[in-house]
Amino acid sequence: MNRLRRSKVSRKQASRVRVGPADGSLTGMAGLVAVAKLVDRVGVVEALDERVGPVKRRARGLSGGELLVGMATAQLAGQATLAGLDRLR
Repeated sequence: MNRLRRSKVSRKQASRVRVGPADGSLTGMAGLVAVAKLVDRVGVVEALDERVGPVKRRARGLSGGELLVGMATAQLAGQATLAGLDRLR
């Protein structure tokens, strides 16, 4: 490549920071969507369910793998206790 392509946006425009009201559609937990999609795609819950084995399960309860993924997600979100699972839900 003999020459570099120049951007149509000047360096001065690209480094501007816009300050204004917060976007109401953004949330502090938005990154967890990517984690949830990765967990689904890789099959983490199913793999954990195979390794954990049967756990007493109520009609609306979680499997062992779902519980472990939920606890890990709560820790990623900054919760330090099991009550944090309930707060995030």
